[in-house]
Amino acid sequence: MLQNLKLKTLHRINPDFIWYLYARKCKKIFNKSYFILSFDCDTEEDINVAWDVHSRLQDMGITPVYAVPGALLQKGEKVYQRIFETGAEFINHGGREHTYFDTSHNRHASCFFYDQQPFEILKADILQGHKILQDVLGITPDVWRTPHFGTFQHQDHLNFLYELLKENNYKISTSTSPMMAYRNAPLYKKKDIIEVPVTGIFSEPFNIMDTWVYFGAPDRVKTPIDYLKTCTSLSQFASQNPLFINIYGDPSHIHDHPEFFQAMKQMSRHISPINFTQLLEVTYDKICTF
Repeated sequence: MLQNLKLKTLHRINPDFIWYLYARKCKKIFNKSYFILSFDCDTEEDINVAWDVHSRLQDMGITPVYAVPGALLQKGEKVYQRIFETGAEFINHGGREHTYFDTSHNRHASCFFYDQQPFEILKADILQGHKILQDVLGITPDVWRTPHFGTFQHQDHLNFLYELLKENNYKISTSTSPMMAYRNAPLYKKKDIIEVPVTGIFSEPFNIMDTWVYFGAPDRVKTPIDYLKTCTSLSQFASQNPLFINIYGDPSHIHDHPEFFQAMKQMSRHISPINFTQLLEVTYDKICTF
């Protein structure tokens, strides 16, 4: 707790120092900079634009990872099968849809928060997502992302999650906040599961860098240009320090925003894109247990 407080104080005073501390941790594991771009495809709107976004990114040499709730994977089977056939990695993101269309505000809203459910319901959802990936794409997933993971960070939550994932032969979870990367490592082993925390904003290291903040939130104060700027800062920093970046978004947030694609082009100038399976190949013998 004291360590977390010290880090958050540094975040407010000098975010650059947080990144230098993080770079020191990265240097122990990586000899060059890498980034993972993943997409949480949580609505039917994502199905409609996913192929266009995917093909544009592949033209840049970037193959995103896809986290699709099982029910939506079934609805968008043709689109996601086409994406899968290009070599994209798909990870388990639960079985149920965890958004709904809020007619009063004319937009999607979140639901089915894991921290509000009994563990037996969560177990059923995780296993349902696992089975649907087997049925639709013919793969047995070994990477997991918790829906709305920001609310599912208590140690009891993570203990339950890691035990269940271990029982089902998972290797990776990417379901924790940036704090865990600064406190522990860019990726680390906990209860035999490798956790890969998501990345923070360059100027606000403890705040998650997702596309909702810059492109989707109706009350957002950050802009698409701000997203491009923070990616440029990350790219420049990564050109001087081995760095690992784990960012995600939703295709429906960014499909018609050129700033996003400019940002990814900028990122890939100095940072090599990989997926979670490839991440283990370059780091497995250097991962610490916490």
